[in-house]
Amino acid sequence: MGGFVKKDLGLLHLGGVKAVRVEDIIAEIEKRLGPLDEKAKRAVELAVTMTAHREGAEEVEWQGENPPFDLAAKMSPQERGRLLQELEQLNRRWLERKAAELGARWLLVVDGEVIRFGKSFTDTLSDDELISVCRKRGKLPLLFFPLRPVEEAIRWHATQYASDAYPTLPLRISNGSVSLELIADFDTGASEVYLDAETLEQRGIIRITEADAIYEAWHLGQPFGYAIKNLRLGLTATGEQVRETQMFAVCVLNWSQSPFVAINPKRTALVGRDLCLALQPIIPLYFANRTTSLTW
Repeated sequence: MGGFVKKDLGLLHLGGVKAVRVEDIIAEIEKRLGPLDEKAKRAVELAVTMTAHREGAEEVEWQGENPPFDLAAKMSPQERGRLLQELEQLNRRWLERKAAELGARWLLVVDGEVIRFGKSFTDTLSDDELISVCRKRGKLPLLFFPLRPVEEAIRWHATQYASDAYPTLPLRISNGSVSLELIADFDTGASEVYLDAETLEQRGIIRITEADAIYEAWHLGQPFGYAIKNLRLGLTATGEQVRETQMFAVCVLNWSQSPFVAINPKRTALVGRDLCLALQPIIPLYFANRTTSLTW
């Protein structure tokens, strides 16, 4: 049942919450502040009742079910993504509230149960761990990892606009013994790290498994498909000193046709704040000669 409030014999009942005795609340207030007159007592009772009504009215329950894993594994990643995004939209308020309650950056959910969650961008889930959850639960979990808006601000790499450039960073991407080094665009207006999924797949750094879903999002008014993958990401400082961390990255499909190359057609990756917050580099930007210096 949904939340409801019922006043009976001085008890305040809220669905799913243990009954609260109004007299106990008044007694505690009088203990701290001294005796209350009848008008003050009625005000306390009214305030508690109104609060309970509001909390009960805002109670949100999970709706729908995750798809069975044996059926989902036979679908394309795009089909899996559509099913999970429909489930996400149906339960958006529930997911946002649960993430807020847990202080979580991401949630892994099966039929309204949080199986795993991460409190930061470096709390991750490997391919093997995700597949293990799928097989153990018999369902395809929903990975709730809401993307934050990308602002596309000041630039350093040469772009399609005259006298314009996009700041850059030396990025290292690896998974096991396989790695890739490239020069990525750097934008503090972005949060996540955005990568070219096809390039990573060709280099053997990622693989799209039967447990992965291709989700859809929008940037600069255009849609793009992506998968969330657990990778080891690093930045290289002057003197070839590398500092790395394990974190989730947004792997974008059809990168060359995606909105991420609209401003800079030669862009190979976009690094946002999360990686820098994890690694804590010192990054002076030299606007006169359009260069970046990175030190620890």
